[in-house]
Amino acid sequence: MANGSGNEAVRHTAQAREFLDRADQNLADGDLRQASEKGWGAAAHMAKAVAIVQGWEYDRHSHFHRVMNQARRLSGNDRLPFLHGRAEILHVNFYELTGDLDPVTIGEDLASMGELLDVLEALTAKA
Repeated sequence: MANGSGNEAVRHTAQAREFLDRADQNLADGDLRQASEKGWGAAAHMAKAVAIVQGWEYDRHSHFHRVMNQARRLSGNDRLPFLHGRAEILHVNFYELTGDLDPVTIGEDLASMGELLDVLEALTAKA
């Protein structure tokens, strides 16, 4: 991995953590749509960091799914499919005007995003 790629992965990791912090604040402020989108954004940026470090393609939305599947195989973590699904639900909640997710569910999903970030961040430590 070239040094520039490593720096890019570090920036995506930092952005993921920042988005998760913002999501928690949005939730506390009652902005459920933004909390949902920032939770999704955290997952997407951390997946991008993993893709960079691992040398996997990630330049469009559908690659999120591929990266998550590859990350599950690499990590052996059987929680990744569940966490992947919760990230997608947060993403959908941002775009839908029905507001299907209540604050408790979004809070639980944001906690799941914290777990997802931890699992994925471990995959950015490739030697």
